[in-house]
Amino acid sequence: MRYVILLFSLFSVFLNSVFWSQDTLRTLRLVDYLQHIKENHPVALIASNDVLRAEQVVRLSKGNFDPVAIGGIDQKYYDGSTYYSILSSGIKIPTRIGWNLKVMGDWNSGSFLNPENRVPTDGLTYLGIDVPLGRGMFTDAQRTQLKRAAVAFDQSTIQKQLALNDLLYEAGQYFIIWQEQEAQLALAQEVFTLAKRRLEQVKINAALGERPEMDTLEASAVLILRELEINERMLSVKNARLQIENYLWEKGTLPLLLDPLISAETLQMNKPSSLEITENLTMHPILALYNLKIRDLELERKLKIEQLKPQFNVNYNLLQTPQNLISTQFSYTNYKWGATFSMPILLRKERSSLAITRLYLENTYLEMDKKERDLATKQLQIRNEWNNNVLQSETSSTMADRYLNLAAAERQLFEGGESSLFIVNAREINYISAKMKYIEYLAKTQKSALSEKYILGILGM
Repeated sequence: MRYVILLFSLFSVFLNSVFWSQDTLRTLRLVDYLQHIKENHPVALIASNDVLRAEQVVRLSKGNFDPVAIGGIDQKYYDGSTYYSILSSGIKIPTRIGWNLKVMGDWNSGSFLNPENRVPTDGLTYLGIDVPLGRGMFTDAQRTQLKRAAVAFDQSTIQKQLALNDLLYEAGQYFIIWQEQEAQLALAQEVFTLAKRRLEQVKINAALGERPEMDTLEASAVLILRELEINERMLSVKNARLQIENYLWEKGTLPLLLDPLISAETLQMNKPSSLEITENLTMHPILALYNLKIRDLELERKLKIEQLKPQFNVNYNLLQTPQNLISTQFSYTNYKWGATFSMPILLRKERSSLAITRLYLENTYLEMDKKERDLATKQLQIRNEWNNNVLQSETSSTMADRYLNLAAAERQLFEGGESSLFIVNAREINYISAKMKYIEYLAKTQKSALSEKYILGILGM
C-alpha cells in the first residue's frame, strides 16, 4: 500500500478557508477536513456508485417499453415445388398506459399454404393494438417495476446522504479529539515552561543562600513530572493524528498522511442558537427513507390488487395492403380481432399476497412514527447537553482564570520570600485542573454541535 504526505497543496481547493496560524503552523479546519472526506473517502465513493447503479436500474426498467423489431420466416420446398413460404415482420411498441401497439406485415405464398395464411399478392399489413380491460388495465408488472425503480433511485440518494452523515460524524468526533489533545499538549508545554524557569531561579537563589537546597529538589521533581505529562500528551496527539489520517484518501484509492506541520484549528466555544428548536423532523433523511419505503409498498399493493381482477385482453388489427397502409387509405371493414379471458377460482394466492403487503405497510407506518418520536427526543437531549456544556465551559473558564491569577500572585510572593514552593505548586495544580476541565467542556460544545447536525441528518448534505 502506497502512502503520500498530505501537503498543503492538496488543500488548494480550500485556499479561501485554510490559513496560516500565528505560530507559522498550517491549520486544518474541521469543515475542510469533512469536505475532503466527503469527496474522497471510499465510503463516500461507494455511496455515489450506489446512486449511479440505481440510475441504471431505472434505465433498465425503461427498457421494458422500448420498441421491438420482430420477424420470422418459415418455408418448405420439396420436389421442385414451393409448398409454402411464410414471412412476417414488424414492430411492437409497448406503452406506459398498458396498451401494446404493433405494425406488422405478412408475405405468404405457396402451393400448399394453409388457407388461414393466404394474403394478397403484394402482402398484407396491419395496425394492431392489445388492450387489457381487466388485470393490467391500471397497472402491470412492467409499469410497477419502472415506478419502483424510480423510488429505489430516490432511496439510494437518501442512503448516500445517511452514509455520509454517519461517516462525517465519526470522522468529526476524532477531529475534535485531536483538537482537544493538542490543546492539552499546549497546556502541558505552558506549565513545563513555568516549572523550568522556576527551577532555574531556585538554583540561583539556592546558590546565593536565599533558598534551601530542598526547594531545588522539589522544583526539579516538578519539572520531571511536567516533562512526563508532555510526553503523555504528545503520544495522545500522535495517536489522534493517526486516527485522523485514517479518513484521508485521494479518490478513494490512495491513503494520505498529514504534513507534520499541519495542526488542528484551535478549539472554540460553540453555542447553540438562542432561538427555539424549530427543525422540521418530517424532512429528516431517515423519515424520508420511510416515506419512500411506504411509496414502494403502495406500488406493490396496487399491483397485487390488480392481480385480483380477471385477465381479459382484447386485440384489434386493422388490415390493409402495404400500398393502402402507406397512403393511409384505411378500410375499417377489413379487420381481425380477438379476446382472451382467464381467472383463478379461489384467488387464495393473490389474496394472501395482498394481505402480507398490507401488514408490511402497517408495520412501516408504526416504525416511522416511533422513529420520528425517537429523533425528536434525541434532539432535545442533545440540545440540553449542549446548553449544559456551554454553561460548564464558561464556569470552568472563570475558575481557570482565577486560579491562574492566584498562581501568578503566589509566584510573586514566592519570589519575594513570602511563600513556599509547595504552595506555588499547589496553586498551579489547581490551575491545571481547571484549565483541563475548560478544554474538556470546550470540546464537548463542539461535539454537541456536531451531534445535533448528525441527529438532524444534515452532515451529509
